[in-house]
This record gives sequence, C-alpha cells and structure tokens, in this order.
Amino acid sequence: MTKHVHFAPTNIVYSPIPSTPSPALSSVSLPSSESPGPPTPPLVEGAYGSYPRTPFYGGLEPLPEIVSQLPPPMQIHFLLAYAPHAEPSLGYDLSIPPGYITEQYPPQIFSEPATNPPLPTLIISCPHLQWKIVVNPSSQATNVVTVLDVFMALYHELRLAIHPAEYQAIVGRELVDGAYFSRCGRISDSDARSAELKKGVKRVDTLKGRTQFLGLAGTVKGPNIWELYLA
Repeated sequence: MTKHVHFAPTNIVYSPIPSTPSPALSSVSLPSSESPGPPTPPLVEGAYGSYPRTPFYGGLEPLPEIVSQLPPPMQIHFLLAYAPHAEPSLGYDLSIPPGYITEQYPPQIFSEPATNPPLPTLIISCPHLQWKIVVNPSSQATNVVTVLDVFMALYHELRLAIHPAEYQAIVGRELVDGAYFSRCGRISDSDARSAELKKGVKRVDTLKGRTQFLGLAGTVKGPNIWELYLA
C-alpha cells in the first residue's frame, strides 16, 4: 500500500519575534593558583537542596564604572541545563506527552523557576527547526516561567501541523516522512493511529528522529534566548 503524507487544511501564522540586544559581559571568577582546574559551578539553594546551575554569562573583567549597569548572571535550572559531557538530568522524548517526567523527580520541583533570576518569557531556538518556541508562564499570578512550562511548551509547539509550503522547503523530506510514519506507527489502537495519520506531518517530524531532550544552553542573543540540544 502506498504511503501518503497529509497536511493540515489551514496554515498557522505567527508574528515575528523581535530581536533582543546582546547583553554586556559580566565578570567571571578565575581559579586561584592553589586550586588548579576549572572553577566549580555555584550551588543554588532550591526547594529540594543545593544543585549546580549553568552560568549564562562569561567573559573579561568589566570596567569598575560599568559594573553597576550589568544585568545579573542568568542561570538555567539543572533539569533543563545542557551538559555536553554528561547524561541529561531528565529523560524525555519530545514526541511523547510530558506527563510521565514528573515521576522522575518530586513533582514540586517542576514548579520551580526555569531560570535564575526568573523570567516572564523564554525563547527557544534549535538548528533543526524552522520555528522558534516561545514559553509563557502557565500561572499569571506569578508571571514566571517554570520548568514544567518549558516541557509543556516544547511538546505543544512541536505538535503543530506544518503547511505544505513549509514541507516543500525541507531538505531530506524522506527522513521527515519516515519520522511521521514511525511516530504514528507507535500508536497501538488502530482507530487512533488512523486519526493521527490524517492529521498530517507535525513539527516534531521535521526533527527527523532527533527527539531526545539533552537540555538548553545560553546564547549571545540575549538572557531569555536559549538553544535546544537534541539526540
């Protein structure tokens, strides 16, 4: 039977994200001669003890007269931090609803701010995606992006259907097709599988199988813009 790729009947258009000026550099602490090797990441007290945070800024020592004008160093929650030489703190497949991830740690930890200092919005980019993902707080009372907000935004944004014109612009469409049929094929119920096939190619399929979350890393584009790493 010939396989056909389907698309959603409507195209969703998003407003462009305004550019954010690059932040100034802040100071970094150099290791003393008595303590060779790289400096240890700072420990930050959270609801469940101390854990290392990944610094956003780094660079040369700033001039004293501009120190007071610099923004505070931006750090990412350890569950979201990308560590290139270590296993991710959380195992998560972006093609699956994120409800099960709360079983890996105490549920309350997912309500902690995603960054320190906390941010009211977060923008995630990925070299494997045509689209940027904007994360907004789920609670208007606090107006702070939490760890769970990040995972929920990643899942819901990647579940959006793509337009045929976007599909035609993709290089390596056969890999996208393979990811599409593989994702739908994992649905055991035949009726649900058929319904999902009719919904067409989703943004997650354009990752071509790279759906394992490795973490977020800071960028030079701004303290609220982070890059998504996948495997």
